[in-house]
Amino acid sequence: MYFNIQRFSTHDGDGIRSILFLKGCSLACPWCQNPESRSSELSLLYDQRLCLSDCNLCQDKSDHINRDDNGALTIKRDCLTTNDIENLRDVCPSQALTVCGKEETVDELCEQLLKDKPFYQQSEGGVTFSGGEPLLQPDMVSAIASRMHEEGINTAVETCLHVPWKNIEKVLPHIDCWLTDLKHTDNDIFLSWAHGSLKRIHSNLEKLAKHAKRIVIRVPVVPGFNDNEVALKKIIDFAAGLDNCDELHLLPYHTLGINKYQLLDMPYLCADKPLNKPELLETACSYASTHPVQTINVKIRG
Repeated sequence: MYFNIQRFSTHDGDGIRSILFLKGCSLACPWCQNPESRSSELSLLYDQRLCLSDCNLCQDKSDHINRDDNGALTIKRDCLTTNDIENLRDVCPSQALTVCGKEETVDELCEQLLKDKPFYQQSEGGVTFSGGEPLLQPDMVSAIASRMHEEGINTAVETCLHVPWKNIEKVLPHIDCWLTDLKHTDNDIFLSWAHGSLKRIHSNLEKLAKHAKRIVIRVPVVPGFNDNEVALKKIIDFAAGLDNCDELHLLPYHTLGINKYQLLDMPYLCADKPLNKPELLETACSYASTHPVQTINVKIRG
């Protein structure tokens, strides 16, 4: 299942790219800018600002949606089944209610992605798989990436690597660039924030580094989590010990995804202001550029 195809992207791999966003993630990072991607099932988003108070079309479709005394919808999300949510697709005339997630075949998705082949060729771009965690759907990624290679199109994947190694192994021959997260090196801190196994991620990254054509380490720098010199230096130390890895991107925390949490009726548990520590980022860049094990090219990306 996927939830979006973003065209003409220039930040998720080289050149002009189309990004295929797949649903489902094995982590629960509180700063995630795509919270609608966490569930592998359909998600329902509701924007009260767009809701037409005299419209009852969604209520006609579901017994679990009603209006409160203020005219706003109350949605019993725990009661909604996949069929209930599917029945709400394209019902709302103002798009106050929208359904996130769609099933399409490999052929259908490839047809959409290949529409921009001329742009990929002119810019040395290609197709990037993102999410969520795209490697939770290895059959889908492998099949589409293989088809892209047949068309001479570059492929990349954005992944946290918090998946079984067999998932990675399945797509490995068909991926040109791995944009892999490395969020921390402390198991306890990582578990308490992201609710996942750092040991699994590190193991997968070490294996991947021996086989991947190209790896770019990406580090979200998040207030209270890893926004300190010690944490960033340890991440750089780990990256410097990997094969085939000489590039690292620092991604300063931002709050652009906060509104989505409201639309999903989910709490937002991270800082309400963007990261503002330019000195810290410059220190990390300087440390990486003179690392004794392996010099790493560090870029600060938005």
